[in-house]
Amino acid sequence: MNKNRDIDLARFLAGEMSVKEEIAFRNEVESNPKQQSELNNMEKTWKYFDENPSSGNGNSSKAWGKLHRRLEADGLLEEQPAGTGIKHILPALKIAASIMLILAIGIPTLYFGIIRNNENGPDQSHSSEKGVSTINLPDGSRIYLNEGAEISYPPAFNLERTVDLKGEAFFEVMSDPVNPFTVRSGKVVISVLGTSFNVKRSGLAPEVEVFVKMGKVRMSMEHSGQFITLEPGEMGRFESQNLTRLVQKDPNYMSWKTKDFKFVDAELLEVLQELEESYHVKIHPDQVELHDMKITTSYSEQSIDAILETIGAAFGLAISHREDGYYLTN
Repeated sequence: MNKNRDIDLARFLAGEMSVKEEIAFRNEVESNPKQQSELNNMEKTWKYFDENPSSGNGNSSKAWGKLHRRLEADGLLEEQPAGTGIKHILPALKIAASIMLILAIGIPTLYFGIIRNNENGPDQSHSSEKGVSTINLPDGSRIYLNEGAEISYPPAFNLERTVDLKGEAFFEVMSDPVNPFTVRSGKVVISVLGTSFNVKRSGLAPEVEVFVKMGKVRMSMEHSGQFITLEPGEMGRFESQNLTRLVQKDPNYMSWKTKDFKFVDAELLEVLQELEESYHVKIHPDQVELHDMKITTSYSEQSIDAILETIGAAFGLAISHREDGYYLTN
């Protein structure tokens, strides 16, 4: 690596880069598999030392000597006024220098010795068999699993924040500039620092949707250089081996989680379909013709029974609940 490359790497590991800078840096690194592998190891090494400052790995005095000579050769030290007899690191590079010091201690020994041992063991997995389940991850992030969804992640989650998802889930990610959060769903990889977003993949279908509520999200195709960056209110969609960006305009897109609904001159048939998907129930119009019925209303965190009662009252329909779902009758 050259001098500028060293500085970029140090700023990245120290969390000094902006989101835009980090995305550009990661794009550059990901184009080189060897650099990507080295960066992953460095991230895990720095994360371990940050959480274990007294681990005692390596000879810090010897490492500092190497670092000092490297900084001096690269021109990263500045002379103090005559008489001081010492050199000081530029203020903007203090954090970078400390990271380079840690890297000088010896990545291979630490990575293959300590961190690899921590990664042994089976992946953790959670599923939501009925309704919405809330999962609190070891790093403080939270996941809301829609019914039928499943996630899995490595036991050393704080060192590698990677989640595999089947189905639909909403993520509230704790910020950690050193260790980005990654979600894999089908052929799609979603990378973030700290934000909230929704990922949806139905069954074994290849299509994947990503909706961003807060922050920025990088959505990319696995084993491909194609990616898009999404901002709040935007949706990314993977279909037919392509990524597209669009604005999410459906006010009920997140209703499965929030149980908040807004309908404006909506077909009653579409309303009932939305309620079925959000509450995971079956609603049967028993010989009731719904095509000419429309409704304008909103609901907030109400039960499906309460909502159907109001709909029944509005259209003069009787509501009954049986084992296989709800029935609407004249």
